[in-house]
Amino acid sequence: MKSILALVTLALVTLVLEEKGRQVAGEATVAYSEAVDQARSATQSLGQSVKQQPLAAILIASGFGYALAWLVPRR
Repeated sequence: MKSILALVTLALVTLVLEEKGRQVAGEATVAYSEAVDQARSATQSLGQSVKQQPLAAILIASGFGYALAWLVPRR
């Protein structure tokens, strides 16, 4: 009797875990889609800013490059 109860309990736990796994997978898919949409929006916004102010974009990119070169150690 105990072995049957253990098997039934194991089966129920398996079903609950499978359902929870599906739920988490669905939430991850939604989060990924939202992140992709936000990245596309940010890319478009940045592209428009660069088109409107190309000199500022060049100066900012140069500043980042200089800071990165200063932070990365040489061999």
